[in-house]
Amino acid sequence: MTWRGLLGATVLMVLAAAGTASAGEPVRRALVVAYNGSENPQRPPLRYADDDGLLWAEALSRLGFETRLLTLPDADTARRRSPFLGRAQPPTSAALSAAVSLIAKANRADRAAGRSTDVMVVYVGHGDVGEDGRAYLTLLDRELDQTALYAEVIDSLEADFIHLLVDACHASGVVGSRGDEDPKVLRQLQGLLDREQFARRPNVGVAFAESDTGQTHEWSQWRAGVFSHLVRSALLGGADINGDGQIEYSELQAFVAAAMAGLENLPSKLSVHTLPPAQDPRRPLTSQTRSGPVLELPPTHPALRLSIEDEVGTRMLDVHRAAGEHLRLALPPRESYWIRTPDGEAHITQEALERGLPALKPLELSVRGPVAENYRHGLFRVPFGRAFYEGFATSSGIVPVEFPSPAAEAPLVPVQASREVAPREAHRWELGTTVSRPSLGANGLAVGVTGAWRSSSFPWRYGAQVSYGVAPGVWLNGGTLHRVSVLATVGLESAESVSATAEVGAGWAMLGITAPWGDQADLAVLAGRAAAGIRFDFQGITWRAQAHVLADWARRDGVRHWNLAPGVTLAVAVGK
Repeated sequence: MTWRGLLGATVLMVLAAAGTASAGEPVRRALVVAYNGSENPQRPPLRYADDDGLLWAEALSRLGFETRLLTLPDADTARRRSPFLGRAQPPTSAALSAAVSLIAKANRADRAAGRSTDVMVVYVGHGDVGEDGRAYLTLLDRELDQTALYAEVIDSLEADFIHLLVDACHASGVVGSRGDEDPKVLRQLQGLLDREQFARRPNVGVAFAESDTGQTHEWSQWRAGVFSHLVRSALLGGADINGDGQIEYSELQAFVAAAMAGLENLPSKLSVHTLPPAQDPRRPLTSQTRSGPVLELPPTHPALRLSIEDEVGTRMLDVHRAAGEHLRLALPPRESYWIRTPDGEAHITQEALERGLPALKPLELSVRGPVAENYRHGLFRVPFGRAFYEGFATSSGIVPVEFPSPAAEAPLVPVQASREVAPREAHRWELGTTVSRPSLGANGLAVGVTGAWRSSSFPWRYGAQVSYGVAPGVWLNGGTLHRVSVLATVGLESAESVSATAEVGAGWAMLGITAPWGDQADLAVLAGRAAAGIRFDFQGITWRAQAHVLADWARRDGVRHWNLAPGVTLAVAVGK
């Protein structure tokens, strides 16, 4: 093989590795529509749809979704401190169309670049049936019926996979119903989620709540719908039964079933249904991102049933894990949190989360009313663990998750003894671009691409880097200088969302010159690299910016000597 062939093969290997990495974790986006109002004067406004919408936007953003929120907050919700309130648009037809268009445009760009795309659509608001028997979801200025839902939203998003969560509701009282007193309303609304329609859309999955009387439920203790709260608790980590950091449809359904298994003597029986995408029934709804606050409890921790609220009392999630199960919860950012168990509570700052739960103080809680009391004692009464999950998966016939073999499971380190808050990822791929001075002392600029793999053994990062750079016209008589390198690397950085980085690498490089007067090459160059910079998260994507110096022990005019080339690198994580 000539040196040009070897050069081409190496470049193809770099691009192939980058393509493989980018096909791993999809780009995730979310559209949340939440509206308290109703066009029907017989339907009083909802109380907590706007609160649910804000909580959904915060939870999905924490999980790495690029999130858009359409809501019209009431005065109480508007007083909350959340960046989404300033960016929220009213839930109008025009705003919905604009949001779908922007998401679709971004999806097209990602798909053209070879990246997979997932979109989660969440609707919280009034569901109703018109005089003509047509079921619809309510927007501020129109009714969103089945035809519009499919044509204007689902099919127009142009995503590889779409996950639709619907909490169509009507509120009544402190613990009230979400739905009409007439059971036909929810039965008609289920037509919006027709199984035949989704069978024709194998890339679409759905989750929704129903009951035997046509009512679903909300609870003022949570200031949220029961369905939305349970699903958020699952997606933020409560349902991750196999510890892979992802939540699949089967885990979501089993978690909710366990949470509601203890409910008795309610006016109506609530259940949650999931229909995973037929194209890939194990397609995850979410994956935990590396950055952000985390509460992690090892299997030996005594706390099993707990709820988490923020500093102003907003209920964020509830879980009841089985004894011996590991728990890792991703929390939306707050200055501090209240963590409560049935007999104790603790106030903890975000910075202190990584040290685990502190000692709990005695708790006194009073919830009045027979239905509210049933919720308090019935919800999350049954612990969720592997035994419950496997029994539920077997009885329901859902496609189960995969569990790691015992030999592959590493011993868990109690979070109190470690400052590690990163997800349990085995590695991370990065793809980037470089600009530097050419090697061999040439003048001008060399540009190129680089692919890197780094372990997650914080604070040390071990890995490898492959790069290709080209400097057109920088050599004598217009010759072009090419450089390909393969390096082993070691570096230091923290697990925080923003971290200073430093690394060095050593390995092999080859240099080549293509020119009208002939080609030359040095195929055995000892190469090194030293770099320092910053790694940070922006819009759910991890970026790395570094200044570097390349060093080549290369032959020029028959004599080998060191050639130094300073430059910069900008890279983005493309998979894991």
